[in-house]
Amino acid sequence: MRDRGVQIGRRKLLKHTARATGAATLSRLFRGSHLDARPPEPPNILFVLDDQLRQDVGKFVPMPNCERLGRECITFRHAISTTPLCTPFRGMLMTGRYPMNSGVLINGVNVSPAHNPDCLAQVFSRAGYDTGFIGKWHLASGVRTAAGLYQFHPAEAAAWMKQHPNSEFVPPGPDRLGFSFWQAYNFHMDFNHYWYYENEPKKIYSQKYTTDTNIDQAIDFIEKRKKPDKPFLLVVAPHPPHPPFTLESLPSGYLEKIPPATDLFRPPNVPSTNNPMKPEEWRIYLAMAKNFDDNLGRLLDYLDRSPAGENTLLVLTADHGEMAGSHGGEGKMVPYAESVNIPLKMRWPGYIPAGVTSDALYTPVDHLTTLCGLAGVQPPREADGRNLSEVVLGLGESRRDAVLMANYSSEPAFFQTGTTFPEWRAVRTTRYTYVKWLAGPEALFDNAEDPYQMRNLIKEDRALATVTEFRRRLKDLLASANDQFLPGDRYGAWYDANRNLIKN
Repeated sequence: MRDRGVQIGRRKLLKHTARATGAATLSRLFRGSHLDARPPEPPNILFVLDDQLRQDVGKFVPMPNCERLGRECITFRHAISTTPLCTPFRGMLMTGRYPMNSGVLINGVNVSPAHNPDCLAQVFSRAGYDTGFIGKWHLASGVRTAAGLYQFHPAEAAAWMKQHPNSEFVPPGPDRLGFSFWQAYNFHMDFNHYWYYENEPKKIYSQKYTTDTNIDQAIDFIEKRKKPDKPFLLVVAPHPPHPPFTLESLPSGYLEKIPPATDLFRPPNVPSTNNPMKPEEWRIYLAMAKNFDDNLGRLLDYLDRSPAGENTLLVLTADHGEMAGSHGGEGKMVPYAESVNIPLKMRWPGYIPAGVTSDALYTPVDHLTTLCGLAGVQPPREADGRNLSEVVLGLGESRRDAVLMANYSSEPAFFQTGTTFPEWRAVRTTRYTYVKWLAGPEALFDNAEDPYQMRNLIKEDRALATVTEFRRRLKDLLASANDQFLPGDRYGAWYDANRNLIKN
């Protein structure tokens, strides 16, 4: 039955002229594969994008379903959030472009379809895919439209919100960047009073926790497409584990699953005093992560018993991590491992090797081109990312040895310089992190010998040649990304007063 299905799939691919190049790509990729020697039907793609989930959360609490997925997939040890902030990550995922090229530099800005015409769902829609988005979008300005580009004006924002009660509604059309099915919202943190929109500016309330609801919606979406005439691309984007880390934001019964703070592992780079994240906030974060893991288990169980799961490529990742007190910080927007190291697991039964780990450097801009490679879809010419589909399939290795990381502004949603999160650029390899802050300081960490990044080698004589080489690499990577490393307040001119991109 599999052989016959594959033969039918090949005929469909070859008849579809828009996929002719893609079919050839699939044939080349699978030729000689130890898993399946012939290309399958183009896979369904289920992309699970969690918010603020650290790569190492399993060190603190059991995450059995993440571990289960790891036994069934390829895991990338060096998956990097190269701009560790929500909207820039999502911009890289959707456009396949560096933030300097897409114009998506901070939170709360509108991604201009005019400047980014070939986004993820648009590319796959043209290739015959049914596309859908569930959960947190965060690629529109939302309530911040009236708050200014450079600083927050609470009274002005409150007045604007009163006049625009559905400011987090993204209307059907170009601002949805090609997604047709929609159960989403731009941004809110009402985790226990969850609401979303479909195609009208009317809030739809759920009686369940936000992540529970999102996975219910994902299963319902797939269930209705068990025997589709075309494959689907579905992005599911739960919000927790994300602030506010309060009891009111927790799913019922989950804090009891987390040990007392005194019994939790404390990394050596977390100070014993003056920790900005309170012990109970850390427990709440872990409880939210535990809820996500349980929901992942529900999703895996469904895929295992559903016909749709036989040819579904599941991608699990996050937009950035959480410092949780490491180096005396919290949140993200810094170049340290806790902020930039993210989970990335890919499962496609029968085609992606199970239980393997890759050391390839994988960045957000690589998703679009890699998914195109796996599905036999022609990627857009403007994409900056690498096609790592051969790495995913276990048929090749990546030759990339360094990637650029960046923080473009000192505030997450405003164009500022030198304030809360000072601007920086960095070079990341599989072993080292080199950082240059805009104000001048530098850092070099050997992540192999010093995984908690507690020893800055920048002034050590033995590291002089390495530092010199990384300074050169940074210069080259900045040039390749069209990045002049300007102060954050200089980029406000890229947007109009309503946070619409006008140039990049």
